[in-house]
Amino acid sequence: ALVLAGFAATIAWLDLLAKEAVAIVESIGKISGISTSILGLTVIAVGNSVGDFVADTTAARRADARMAASAAFGSPLLMLMLGTALPCLLFTALNGRPIDTPISAHCRVAAAFLLCALASHAVAFPIPAFGGAYSVPRAYSFYLFSLYAAFLAISVLLEAGALPKGWVCSLGGGSGCLT
Repeated sequence: ALVLAGFAATIAWLDLLAKEAVAIVESIGKISGISTSILGLTVIAVGNSVGDFVADTTAARRADARMAASAAFGSPLLMLMLGTALPCLLFTALNGRPIDTPISAHCRVAAAFLLCALASHAVAFPIPAFGGAYSVPRAYSFYLFSLYAAFLAISVLLEAGALPKGWVCSLGGGSGCLT
């Protein structure tokens, strides 16, 4: 019983600290005039990924690259399943209807780049020319960093108004897009 109480207290403290960290970053953004979308794409995303980066790098350096690669895909997938899919499933099951929510232009851009990265992985990892056995050359990591840089550049241009949000929202049907 004491272990469960300690676990619950840890979860409560982590929740409190995460909310405060997000509030601080949000305040800094409002003071400096940086939008929450850009802060979410940069500061919050990096902060959210540091733990996974350290764990995956440690696993890879200990010659367990398979575990590191599995964790690199498994951890975000688990977070998507627990943080998005499970609540949506519960809402739908309890209310008998899907959640009707608009998708912002930034989320549409993120989804497009995520789809591109996942398609790249699906093609690059099994190719025998890359060494087979799911190994890829170092150049592939530079390609992924370039893809991320392009994503950030387009997101910043979108936020700055250099790219029209209406055009991005017209992609994928364009219904229910937050602008």
